[in-house]
Amino acid sequence: MLLFDKKERTLQGPADYNADTYTYYNDSARIDMACVRNQIETWFAIYPEDEKEELKSRFKATFNFAFFELFIFALFTKLGYSLEVHPEISGTNKRPDYFARNDKHSFYIEVKCLTMLSQNEQSLERRKNAVLDAINKIDASNFLLKLEEISFKESSQPSGKDIIRFFNNRISSYNPDNFPESLMRHRFDGMPEIVYEDDKVLIKTKLLRKSPAHRGTKGRSIGTHPSVTQIGNDSEDIRDSLETKATRYGHLNAPYIICLNKQSVGLDVIEVQEALYGSLQFSWSDNPDNRDEKTEFAGNGFFGSKQNPKFTRVSGVYFTNANTANLATTGEHVFRHNPFAKYPLDFKIDKSIKELLDIGETYPSP
Repeated sequence: MLLFDKKERTLQGPADYNADTYTYYNDSARIDMACVRNQIETWFAIYPEDEKEELKSRFKATFNFAFFELFIFALFTKLGYSLEVHPEISGTNKRPDYFARNDKHSFYIEVKCLTMLSQNEQSLERRKNAVLDAINKIDASNFLLKLEEISFKESSQPSGKDIIRFFNNRISSYNPDNFPESLMRHRFDGMPEIVYEDDKVLIKTKLLRKSPAHRGTKGRSIGTHPSVTQIGNDSEDIRDSLETKATRYGHLNAPYIICLNKQSVGLDVIEVQEALYGSLQFSWSDNPDNRDEKTEFAGNGFFGSKQNPKFTRVSGVYFTNANTANLATTGEHVFRHNPFAKYPLDFKIDKSIKELLDIGETYPSP
């Protein structure tokens, strides 16, 4: 069984914001997407035959979650382990994702994708993506749009046709040759603002003048998005996510590791350390002759402390930010042992994702 169809593909261009991920990967004729498909198909080929149909159905339903399960299967296979899918456990009908074994040791593996958005936030994201897809259908022959704000006033979906019609009418009234002087004098501030507002949504944009060489070509109309800055980190969400998996299968008779995927540009080691070992704290002595200044973890993380160990049935946690776009570049991973584990595990990760999984030089980069 193949994960993707063998067929002639004609779909060009990037995916829509609300595109079904599996359908786009299966239909895209882009060369870079063919490389991604081939890499995933290589992993799918070594997956147990009697489990392929179920995994393929989950790729169609929740692509990113299924991708991470297959990624973990391929990774531990490359590390020299034989993996049993959904092994049975006495005393419960629940099954972890894998049981890994080699000549030296064996352990259970549970796979988890960290979803940072609530159900309401996911619904809002889908509505926003539908609006972005509509904006990208605006005639962008002479201008691009600098997107500054999208604010929803209620929970129903705005009309994409109304948005497209409004912007096309407004943009058609501008001549790109009328703006070079003001653009040079005021940069983007000198370009006209176009605001769409109805009872469901407010959209604020500015026109970006295309260079003469690129006028008359159609494509995506959004030139830039608003910048997003994160304050703080997600260590508490990571800890909470691990806790939902820590005791799921009761007291196992072998080591147990949790593999967690958190989508981010890079893997924040401080975030990982705080989630597992607790927040950093500083201490010092009142003795002026020996201040004995120390920096240490507070012990309020997932693993707890020597005085108060937590979740000792978990032997360690594997963290990664891997996805189909960053396997050859910014995909990173680390493994952290639980110092208080009931079943300590002799395991380490000392190679990059690219090296371990033999990601070729032709694999696309963002």
